[in-house]
Amino acid sequence: MPDYFVDLNKKEKSVRFTAPGEIEIDGRSYHYRIEEINENYYLLRLNNRVYKVNKVLGDKSNSLILIEGKYFETEVRTNLEQKARQVLSNVKQKSHHSLIKSPMPGMVLKIKKNAGDEVAQGESIMILEAMKMENDIKSPFSGIIKDIYVDEGSAVEKGAKLFLIG
Repeated sequence: MPDYFVDLNKKEKSVRFTAPGEIEIDGRSYHYRIEEINENYYLLRLNNRVYKVNKVLGDKSNSLILIEGKYFETEVRTNLEQKARQVLSNVKQKSHHSLIKSPMPGMVLKIKKNAGDEVAQGESIMILEAMKMENDIKSPFSGIIKDIYVDEGSAVEKGAKLFLIG
């Protein structure tokens, strides 16, 4: 079982560390060594080949790197993160009925959708102002808005019912 899943420009690779200095990428074995020159520059040796790696943006799990003049968007996931991603993907595809509650106390500034409207996952439903910040309340999945429980200009407490999606 892979130790990690790495996306390189949206292409998934399975990565497994088999022994010190040994790595398996998509079933192929390599001898490796990585040397950190500074926090953004590394030398990577795979078998007998040396690659200059520059981290342009990002952190440990998501980065934009430059290798030998080519840019790669990377995302690194553990086995557990990969399983969670698969479960969430399956959940998103199923039909839901979900009551969306206010994540914080605030005031409803704008309601962008009406009951009966079809919405896509991630689509903005309303704007909630809290501590002088506007927070976009989005649909957690695709569906139809069954009911909206608040009006524009109304104050809501944390946990107050905002809308129902089915």
